[in-house]
Amino acid sequence: MKCAICGGHLEEKATKLEVWVDGKLLVIEDVPARVCENCGEKYFSAKVSKQIDKLLESKIKAERKLEVPIFSFKALEAIG
Repeated sequence: MKCAICGGHLEEKATKLEVWVDGKLLVIEDVPARVCENCGEKYFSAKVSKQIDKLLESKIKAERKLEVPIFSFKALEAIG
């Protein structure tokens, strides 16, 4: 199978998935996927996609939390 974006080779591996839900960034680790070795595009099977949906709908508590600084691109105008 080849990447639909760039035609690169896809490799089976565990990856991270970043998802925005209700204005919050959620990160799911160790997600099985086919990942393009060239551009990094991720492809998930239907089964994995259903499991991701189930996880997002569940009340499972996060294993850990990460504080993420947020910058505005508009701030660049102030520094020239």
